Amino acid sequence: MVNGMKCLNAVLILTVLFLLSFGGQALRTFSGDTISIDTPVEDDVFAGGSMVSINAPVDSAVVAGGTVNINAPVKGDVIAAGGQVYVNSDVGGKVVVAGGTVNLGGNIGTNLVAAGGQVSILPGKVISRDALISGGSVVNSGKVNGSLIVSADRFNNTGTAGKVDFYKQEKREEEKPKTMGGIGIFSLLGILGYFILGLILVKYLPGVFEAVDREIRSSTLFKTLLGFVVIIASFIAVLLVAVTVVGIPLALISMMLILSGIMLSGTFTSYSLGKWIGEQAKLDKGDLVYFVIGFVILNVLFLIPLVGGLFSIVSMSLGFAAILYAAHGLCRMGGSKAA
Repeated sequence: MVNGMKCLNAVLILTVLFLLSFGGQALRTFSGDTISIDTPVEDDVFAGGSMVSINAPVDSAVVAGGTVNINAPVKGDVIAAGGQVYVNSDVGGKVVVAGGTVNLGGNIGTNLVAAGGQVSILPGKVISRDALISGGSVVNSGKVNGSLIVSADRFNNTGTAGKVDFYKQEKREEEKPKTMGGIGIFSLLGILGYFILGLILVKYLPGVFEAVDREIRSSTLFKTLLGFVVIIASFIAVLLVAVTVVGIPLALISMMLILSGIMLSGTFTSYSLGKWIGEQAKLDKGDLVYFVIGFVILNVLFLIPLVGGLFSIVSMSLGFAAILYAAHGLCRMGGSKAA
């Protein structure tokens, strides 16, 4: 029964990602520092690296990287996240993209969902259906056949759209919450709650933490990028499923599982970090001490100005992906024992 529930959880979370209408049954994965796909791939592509360039036609693409270049036609959907994302060729399906700079230089067959510091639809490019864009600065120099919904600080619309709805983002100074040593009281209570929860889980579920720790240490960079993309894609997929009455129960269950994984990701990352530090320092103090060491160091890193948010995203993404991999491994072990 326990193995069955673990399998169900893993399958539901993974199903959410693939509800984004990928056509093929298989998946081609690429990881590394610099990735260049120069030959056609009649399959779905999953790639993560500091620079990712798709220079040949593919069926669909899920990509994360510092710089992402889509330079060849994509038959299906594109989901991309990065510091700079350039869609320079036509996409047959939908485009879901997030980045510091997002340039859309290709025609899009269905819908566009984009978020970024600067988002631009380049001249002459066509969005066949609707576009939903959120950003600091948004420029539409193309054509949106359906509705163009924009939430931004600045919006320059020199193109056309069937309907335009613009919501200007207002910057408001809100009353600062009471703090204790620079940390909000509610934040401090939340940290304390996670700390207590982590101690309980490490004590009573050591095997689960060992399994996730193994996954965190294996292909760490790739799993960090994978986790980031899966989290974004999962929330989008849940929204797409929830628009139908039949899909609401699945959407609610999936949302609870996703949020649970995100909330627990830092707990597993803390344990893994503490254990690694303990091994390097040749400390043999037990799992609870490893967790305490990692938890304290990780939360101190989160408080560093400017880069603290990056540490938080890395911890969440890596922990989330490792949980999925560990759940899949437990599924396989349970299936082998049953056989």
